[in-house]
Amino acid sequence: MIMANMGNNPDWIFHRDDRPSEAEVMPRLIAEFPGFHARWEKHLESWQGEPAGNYNDIAQFVHFVVKELYPTGKTADLQHAFDLVEQWLVNGNQNLRDLIVIGFLEDLQNVASWQEFGREVFIPFLGPQSHQAWNEIERTWASKTSLMEVIRAERKRPDSD
Repeated sequence: MIMANMGNNPDWIFHRDDRPSEAEVMPRLIAEFPGFHARWEKHLESWQGEPAGNYNDIAQFVHFVVKELYPTGKTADLQHAFDLVEQWLVNGNQNLRDLIVIGFLEDLQNVASWQEFGREVFIPFLGPQSHQAWNEIERTWASKTSLMEVIRAERKRPDSD
């Protein structure tokens, strides 16, 4: 945290969080996964220069993992992707962790569940934090068939506001 005295108002406090943020995710994935470039370029074209948003962006990487990396047996690349996910969960700020849990892991479970191989094939690639998040996602969706059911259940939980 950085404390700054701004003129006569000593109550101003500026907070800088040096942990990784969601802003670094896509540039890093694009740089480290050359096979992802074609899908990424097509995604950018479809948004015609407008920002798609972090969750739409990372969904493209999920589809790349599920539909290109896994089916072609690129296990080293898969492990590298899940190692990055684990690193971001451990070291990232809250927005980044939310993006990884909801945008990557939950989306991965959903997309992979429609594939012949299913979502369980990705479990061996999970690190401890991502495995914990994976299990929490499964508990959240257990016996529910729609997002509305999940939302209703979340609202009924005693620890929710």
